[in-house]
Amino acid sequence: GWDLQDAAELEELGDFDRYRRELYSLPGACGYTRKVDIFKPIIAAVNGHAFAAGLETALLADIRIAAENAEFGALERRWNIVGGDGLTARLPLVVGFAKAMELIITGRRIDVLEAERLGLVNEIVPKGRALQRAQEMAHEIAALPQGAIRSDKETVLRGVGRTLEERLRIEAEMIISMFMRRDKHTLGAAAFKAGNLKPDWPHHGL
Repeated sequence: GWDLQDAAELEELGDFDRYRRELYSLPGACGYTRKVDIFKPIIAAVNGHAFAAGLETALLADIRIAAENAEFGALERRWNIVGGDGLTARLPLVVGFAKAMELIITGRRIDVLEAERLGLVNEIVPKGRALQRAQEMAHEIAALPQGAIRSDKETVLRGVGRTLEERLRIEAEMIISMFMRRDKHTLGAAAFKAGNLKPDWPHHGL
């Protein structure tokens, strides 16, 4: 993410129009944190500190695996730095409005147990095992047909901030995706009917 040492040297924006164009067109200082069009599953492995930009990067993930020594927090406000890579947009969606406001305003650091209670962490593993467990889960997910997973994730993301009626309409529209894949839903339905719980997907379900 953005290093505070670099922030200390940035006294002026310079060409404001150029800055504004880059602000809205670039993916984000932390990588791809300002984009919402990643429909492949994303798993974060957190070992140690996930503060400021580290927290924002973790929030980009769909699933967060954290080691027992992990800590989280919006510590950048201690140095008068705003959240610029998804903090204010994603944290309320993950932990709820009230708790997100507390963490954003106070800059309080929380341990992995509290993070799990809040829903910020999906699974806690021993120190040094986060990446290994994330890779194990990635292999488990990769073994599944990918079409339905990606379509459902897209449905969830497109529904954020919309009414219940709009979200249900988006979900209904995404049913069309099943008819557009090379590995159509009929392959899975036929396998289920035949008692085959692990059908072969020539195109990974896509």
